[in-house]
Amino acid sequence: MYVVVMAGGSGTRFWPASRRRRPKQLLTLTGQRSLLQQTVERLGPLAGPDQVLVVTGLGHADGVRQQLPQVPDCQVLAEPLARNTAAAAGLAAAWVARRDPQAVCLVLPADHLITDESLFLATLKRAIELARQEDVLVTLGLTPRFPATGFGYIETGQVLDETPPQVRQVAGFHEKPALEVARQYLRSGRHLWNSGMFAWRAEVLLKEIARHLPDLAAGLAELAPSLGTPSQEAALGEIYPRLPSISVDHGVLEKSPHLRVVKADFGWSDLGSWEAVAELWPADPAENVCQDGRLLAIESQGNVVSAGGRLTALLGVKDLVAVVTDDVLLILPRQRCQDVRQVIDSLKEQGLDEFL
Repeated sequence: MYVVVMAGGSGTRFWPASRRRRPKQLLTLTGQRSLLQQTVERLGPLAGPDQVLVVTGLGHADGVRQQLPQVPDCQVLAEPLARNTAAAAGLAAAWVARRDPQAVCLVLPADHLITDESLFLATLKRAIELARQEDVLVTLGLTPRFPATGFGYIETGQVLDETPPQVRQVAGFHEKPALEVARQYLRSGRHLWNSGMFAWRAEVLLKEIARHLPDLAAGLAELAPSLGTPSQEAALGEIYPRLPSISVDHGVLEKSPHLRVVKADFGWSDLGSWEAVAELWPADPAENVCQDGRLLAIESQGNVVSAGGRLTALLGVKDLVAVVTDDVLLILPRQRCQDVRQVIDSLKEQGLDEFL
């Protein structure tokens, strides 16, 4: 079994802390370790360092290796450019298949927070066993806590095993819904949040890619002989840019009949915005939160501050986010946290790439 850590995202919603050179997964947002380091450490009972693969961008590979010195350098797979999750998952499966096609790939994002780690590990073990025993693609579906519009949903079908964690068939995938649709999903009891966590045998995923994404399959087959060899980097540089860019959800899971979903009830956050991560920081009686430094809040309520150790003084403001780095100050309403991408787009339009 191999743990495949997907560490290729740019974390734009965490700008200005998250940048091209230092994306969200390499940041320390909670505790004393980066999100990537916490992800690998919590998987220690399941997989040693020689069973960990990290798929990341070429520009982040050195940072990943510095943060994970226990993982062999050759097991940090550096994409020369982003080609979405189908290519990343397929690359990892092709790498594993050269060693053992029957091996299970447990695919996890690098930038999530887990609070109940024992239940998390037990749920992963259930998914691993399913993937080992059957020719299926297994996804973890999170019990929704509120009508989220920022997550995709898995519609569940027939219950296959009631023993916790429950296993069901998958009836369908749904994109990020409007609020009223999300409320309907929550009321139905049949819909789970799509966690982006998966388990499958390497050969099973590669067969499904061949069935549904033949161009990607052809590129991975061309890459395969070079994986794990001295020619790997050159082959990736030549072939990877030609691979189609599509998510594994759209490209494979939505089309495959060979799906299972394991219901996941461990504490989880995708840390998808400044507002989401603020739930984890200490709050004062007026619900102002601060990651670091001192906060002096006067007639102020519900604000989120990341100030790099500085004293922050608030006077008469409500529901704002303020983030300070060495070269940027970001201020926006909490309800606009998902719109930070607009700032990124504007910086690109104005040629201000040094701030990206």
